[in-house]
Amino acid sequence: MIDVVDLSKSFGQTRAVASVSFAVATGEVLALVGGSGSGKTTTLKMITRLIEPSSGTITIDGTDTRTINGYLLRRRIGYVFQKIGLFPHMTVGENIVVPLVLLNWDQTQIAGRLEELLRMVDLDSSLCARRPSELSGGQRQRVGVARALAAKPTIMLLDEPFGALDPLTRDKLQ
Repeated sequence: MIDVVDLSKSFGQTRAVASVSFAVATGEVLALVGGSGSGKTTTLKMITRLIEPSSGTITIDGTDTRTINGYLLRRRIGYVFQKIGLFPHMTVGENIVVPLVLLNWDQTQIAGRLEELLRMVDLDSSLCARRPSELSGGQRQRVGVARALAAKPTIMLLDEPFGALDPLTRDKLQ
């Protein structure tokens, strides 16, 4: 499903990612492990084309990602950011369903999926009207996971998604 071949990224003279290659088959789980600053987040951002690679290729289902508009590619991928990345001007509910709005789901489908996602990540529906700043760190992470799952993506990229969660909640979400 995902093939990464000789992927590299440099920022000026600093090499953030150097010739990384891996393949992930459908249904397979891959963990990128390394110390802080080793290029894990940069690699994930290149897969989603939030950052363009300096060299190398990324293909998803046999299609070179450079041939797909970045925003269209990202709509196919569920991505939980390391720092969560919720929109502060939106409510929790709006944050969760933003991928569905972008995909032009109708309001009935959106409402049903929102209820399903809230149950899935163990969040009370009363939180939907709040802003992300009114939530705990763990609640914000669960909102980020719910948003990533909203459009039922075939690919999920998780960048330290469970760091602010207690062990019981972490186990349940995993």
